[in-house]
Amino acid sequence: MAEMSFGPRMRPARGFDKKDNYLGIPGLTDPFQFLQCVVSRPPELDYGPAVVEFPNHPAKMLAVVLPDYGPPTNMKVQLCDLPKLPGGKLRPNEVLVEIHASSVNPTDWKQRKGTLSSLCRLTLPTILGIDFSGRVVRAGDEAQFAYGEEVFGRQTIDRMREVNGTYAEYCVVDSADIFRKPLNLTHDEAAAVPQACLAAFAALSRVGRLHSGADNHDKSVLILGGSGGVGSFAIQLARHHFGCGHVVASCSARNADLVQSLGAHVALDYTQPNFLRSQTARRLYNVVVDCVGGDDYWQAVRALLAPPGSGGSACGVYVTLVGSQRYLGGEAALDIAGALQIRADYLVRQFSHQIGAAEGYHILTGSQVRSEDLSEVARLLELGKIRPVLARVLPLYQVVQAHEISESHHAVGKLVLQVKRGPAREEDSRGTAAASAAAA
Repeated sequence: MAEMSFGPRMRPARGFDKKDNYLGIPGLTDPFQFLQCVVSRPPELDYGPAVVEFPNHPAKMLAVVLPDYGPPTNMKVQLCDLPKLPGGKLRPNEVLVEIHASSVNPTDWKQRKGTLSSLCRLTLPTILGIDFSGRVVRAGDEAQFAYGEEVFGRQTIDRMREVNGTYAEYCVVDSADIFRKPLNLTHDEAAAVPQACLAAFAALSRVGRLHSGADNHDKSVLILGGSGGVGSFAIQLARHHFGCGHVVASCSARNADLVQSLGAHVALDYTQPNFLRSQTARRLYNVVVDCVGGDDYWQAVRALLAPPGSGGSACGVYVTLVGSQRYLGGEAALDIAGALQIRADYLVRQFSHQIGAAEGYHILTGSQVRSEDLSEVARLLELGKIRPVLARVLPLYQVVQAHEISESHHAVGKLVLQVKRGPAREEDSRGTAAASAAAA
């Protein structure tokens, strides 16, 4: 049993008589047109996700397919099979989602290049993508979601080995990795949130030991890379959720206004030599979130970590999302030796922290970034305490350009891939407008 998707992406084939229909599908008049698998309901008609059971014929969806590791141009937008359902049905905890938007994370292009292939090898060809926002098409017996519900969430890297990622029209996800989309966000905005915001939340709460509701007015937080996807959320969470009294963020001079509008008290220009030794940077920090990587940052900040008892807490914490190499080693792909070196480096540093030789140093791990925090993230989004910053919203067809921009390390906020065009929304000074002005 295969599934055939009729989404509003493609134009109806010529010769359609909208007064008639075939198999009860508006605008479909001819069995031959049905078998061509290139037609859909007219764009002006929206009856929700239409998934039709049709035996013995391949089902297709539009997706970005990666046939082999390499440059962005290796990715091809093409029709491919819908997600396979073993036994023709979802597992009890799974949900089939019609994707409206996805977004680009550094992990995506590191996977595409093969940088992470020794750490997490994918089965090629594959479909990349972690973040998404969309609508529920089907739900397993134990999934607490109904047909048509709007949800946002992420596809974990582990599941990507079994099913496709989110650069596609449909994706099968674990119901534990999604939550109901905040009503005040469009799908484009919601797709920019999950992975980046969950990482920022984990860095500040699980590693940084900040707690909401606690008196954190005397806590100081430093965000290295404050204008990026994770950094922009970390600033907002530190200031508006955890209530830290002093938030400092590094960025380029042109993005200073943006990071301050997000909640940073001070913006440090990282292009200036020894910017971490400047008078405005020199203070004791309870938490340092490093979104850039590099031992030079660790060595520069180490003396600025708060000693035990400062601000009524344990010693200051330095948590890096990247590790000892800037952007995880740049262009070089990791071989087995490199992967083992990263693992050994992590273990040595964590052991050094335990014995006090590198006290305060932590590397954020995947197990610390948890989808269960999506409910709290959704609540904060609906309250307006945090918001996504969108660098650009590009159609799925421009995924190559999106990866090229992300790899430049100069994207302000998140890059969104629009899979299905949603209703127009009047743009304000918050998300895309602010990011575009900062990037101009």
